[in-house]
Amino acid sequence: MKKQMSNCLGGFTLIELLVVVLIIGILASVALPQYEKAVMKSRFSTLMATTDAIAEAEEVYYMANGEYTEDFEALPVEPTGCTLSADKTTCTYPWGKCTLDIDIDGSAVCANTQTLNNGYARFFQHSHYSSFGPRSCYSFSSDMQSKYTKLCAQMGGTKVSDYSGTSCLPSHGHCHVYRL
Repeated sequence: MKKQMSNCLGGFTLIELLVVVLIIGILASVALPQYEKAVMKSRFSTLMATTDAIAEAEEVYYMANGEYTEDFEALPVEPTGCTLSADKTTCTYPWGKCTLDIDIDGSAVCANTQTLNNGYARFFQHSHYSSFGPRSCYSFSSDMQSKYTKLCAQMGGTKVSDYSGTSCLPSHGHCHVYRL
């Protein structure tokens, strides 16, 4: 007696494929926001590292000269990958800019306005930074629920205040300030 061959080719049914697509969709909807958060934290960490390096160079300059400088070229470490302003107080990068400010509050401030809507300030050791503390995160968003404002809290910040108009760094319309 001859065996009969089965007509089954071993494929997947439409229902099985739809279930797999549904599971992948659910996993992606959970993973994508977490991925976006991780990317934003990474970009902010890079912003912090740049600002901290500039502030540390300012502290070295202070130890040698007894005062801070607003001239990037006078610092012992020259920033790379940026274009200096004519007065040498602002360094413009493709992602934003960094500014030295010794007159108002004694700080190095960098703002990423291309891939983030945040800034980071590092106040100098011999300056008066009042309630801000030595480090601050700025969200240039008027919405308290925006991902940029939440980023400051996720980086360990405690809300200090809100600013409007020219008080906001770097002169954006509105910002929320967090002490780090």
